[in-house]
Amino acid sequence: MDSVRIGMIGKGTMYLSGLLCFLRDGAMHDLRRLTRRSLPTIALGVVLTCSPCFSADKKSEDGFVPLFNGKNFAGWMIMGKKAGWVIKDGVIHSDGGQGGNWLRTKRKYKNFILKVEWKVSKGGNSGVFIRSGRDLALSPVRQRLVTGYEVQISNARRDDSHCTGSLYGFVAVKPRPDESPDKWHTFEIRCQGNHVTVKSDGLKCIDFDQSTNEATRKKPLKGYIGLQDSHSPKGHYIEYRNVRIKALK
Repeated sequence: MDSVRIGMIGKGTMYLSGLLCFLRDGAMHDLRRLTRRSLPTIALGVVLTCSPCFSADKKSEDGFVPLFNGKNFAGWMIMGKKAGWVIKDGVIHSDGGQGGNWLRTKRKYKNFILKVEWKVSKGGNSGVFIRSGRDLALSPVRQRLVTGYEVQISNARRDDSHCTGSLYGFVAVKPRPDESPDKWHTFEIRCQGNHVTVKSDGLKCIDFDQSTNEATRKKPLKGYIGLQDSHSPKGHYIEYRNVRIKALK
């Protein structure tokens, strides 16, 4: 069987076996009749057709979609000083004392599973916001009505309602997850209707129906997703990577 060598694809070379190639345009192409000028176009069509990384919705096999592209803050709003946020090597980094405040998504989310990896310094303080409003500087009573929750990140000495994995100030963790500093951890946060669950490093530490509590039953079922800055003095940090979401019905 004949082989056709197609170059000019980045730094690599593609080999196609056989004389006919069926491309995304729906046409059969006789490779023996292709000119050098047309080969790059045909090769690109093959790559777009065969490679999953060019899928239109950019979804991974498990249905999750990246919220952070690893390069810039596309899709996010910086709700503080830009100097408080840096991206390097696919990681969002925030240093304490820089006034970064928080990042929020440009769109709101209702029912979803959110996965995010995070790393915090010793004595650090941060959190992941879910179903939030635009303004976090509100009184606790007012927050019950217009904004969602902060899934806390910390390794300071705190009670179970204010430690890592808790719905800060509203729901205590049980059991208490690992809070080791300078180590990558993973949150998996599921919001579906009134039901909120939080897994930290695979350990379910929150399983809560907000309709069962007077303080939370009026909280919104839709809002922004946010990442808090290093809410600590200088010398502390928080980092985030692999922020992904899967929409639920």
